[in-house]
Amino acid sequence: MSGNPVIAIVMGDPAGIGPELIVKVLADEGLRQRCRPFIIGDIGVMRQNAAALGSPLEFRPLDEIARAQFTLDAIEVLNPSGFQLGPLPSPAVHPKLGQAAGRYLALAYELALQGRVQAVVMAPMNKESFRAAGYDYYDELQFLGEITDSAEPFILGAAGPVWAVAVTEHIPFKDIAPLITRERVRRYIRHLQDALVKLGYAEPRIAAAALNPHAGEGGLFGSEEIDQIAPAVQDAQRDDIRAEGPVPADIVFKRALDGDFDGVVFMYHDQMNIARKLQPRGDIATLWMGLPVIGATTAHGTAFDIAGQGIADPGSLRAALDCAIRLA
Repeated sequence: MSGNPVIAIVMGDPAGIGPELIVKVLADEGLRQRCRPFIIGDIGVMRQNAAALGSPLEFRPLDEIARAQFTLDAIEVLNPSGFQLGPLPSPAVHPKLGQAAGRYLALAYELALQGRVQAVVMAPMNKESFRAAGYDYYDELQFLGEITDSAEPFILGAAGPVWAVAVTEHIPFKDIAPLITRERVRRYIRHLQDALVKLGYAEPRIAAAALNPHAGEGGLFGSEEIDQIAPAVQDAQRDDIRAEGPVPADIVFKRALDGDFDGVVFMYHDQMNIARKLQPRGDIATLWMGLPVIGATTAHGTAFDIAGQGIADPGSLRAALDCAIRLA
């Protein structure tokens, strides 16, 4: 296993379904043999979840990453120095849970900046708890961009054979249209092109989705397609990128699933994620690009309503780990 990537598995919200998902995914020894995983989180919570699931997984405390052994008989768990979770609150929005998720994630990327890990995979965290803990960010990606001094981190969505990015992410809907600029759309086409080449596509086929209904109907429903998106696609074509668009958003993902495109540049968060989340759970994951190392997480949240019941589907976390291994 010495040549395999070292991957930090971040617990996420300790009271959500994350610890359960980690136990289920890491029970797959074949998956563990493709990487050198360790957990950043609370060893007591991990042991409780393994016991509740009847899992034979063993966990071993780790005081610093340099001492990691990465053996198959036990998964090592690293807790942030000076931080103790203490009694676990009930599964609900709570600043203590947000603080824990933030500390675990920050440590993962601290190790990434030191060159100690080659990828980070995070179980779901709750954004309300994160903000309640004093983290003044729209989302974890904005947080990671700041602490790693990364200029433009972005989300790459995996959904079976289709890969996707969104030109705008976690912002109010009213702020979307002003950000759909020729330069920004062109950058995201390039981001997707570069990611797909890294994933092994020799000549990726990329669609740029329209912003307005029916791709604007020649300007009847808005001018962004004419003034911004189409010129950005033409710029990409001049750079020898196989780009097409603007393609009406209500058909672009279906065309991609039918094989017309390898990836889609969407204009905003829900435009991308409603389509993705209709796909089988085991095929979808959310990747963080533009950071010191690849990051990956689930395409769903903490599911407080089913936490502790042992019924959470690990498919998305498994897909996230698989993608992280491939890209690392």
